[in-house]
Amino acid sequence: MTHRVHVARRARQRGATLFVVVLAITLLTGVGLYSLHSSALVARASGNQREARQTEYLGELGTLTMLSDISRDTEPFLKVAASGQDDCLMNQGYDTTNSAKPACYKKRMADYVLPTPAAMFEPDSFGPYPEIEGSFHTELTDVGPAPWPVTGNEIGGLEFRQGKLTTIAILARDTGPGPQACTLNLMPIAAQHLTRSHVVLGPVRAQ
Repeated sequence: MTHRVHVARRARQRGATLFVVVLAITLLTGVGLYSLHSSALVARASGNQREARQTEYLGELGTLTMLSDISRDTEPFLKVAASGQDDCLMNQGYDTTNSAKPACYKKRMADYVLPTPAAMFEPDSFGPYPEIEGSFHTELTDVGPAPWPVTGNEIGGLEFRQGKLTTIAILARDTGPGPQACTLNLMPIAAQHLTRSHVVLGPVRAQ
């Protein structure tokens, strides 16, 4: 009788031990899967932050490049902008029924001619994957008289103008021929950043 009791007790203990082992393995598996998922999220967030920082710098580069270009000879740029020849994105929705076209001058990254034959960016400037490319375009809008005099530049017959420089910088996948042109219907734009600056331009001849 006693022997049977011990056998039944050991059987119950083995069953409890098996349950505890299975529960421990399940918990450890869950912890491991959570750690892998967290690592993947951290890597993805790091990549998104890098792309955001790259487009921010690219937008600043576009703004500074346009400002440098205008500063070399300001008056022709302002005349082109005043004629409103281009359709700037920043002027969309502007009602021209009872007014002239708003000021607009637009220049894309590809429009800049470098003094050397070197490319503006190396092929791997935006990461180890060559299908990611960076581009920007800058718009000069809202051109008008400067609301205040520029100290030290009170010259007869000359004046300063104010305007807005808006740069849209984009990191996008290469849409040319090849397997990367359309992968699983993904959007080609990886990141986008808009930089807006209020600038004072001149001096130019008073009108």
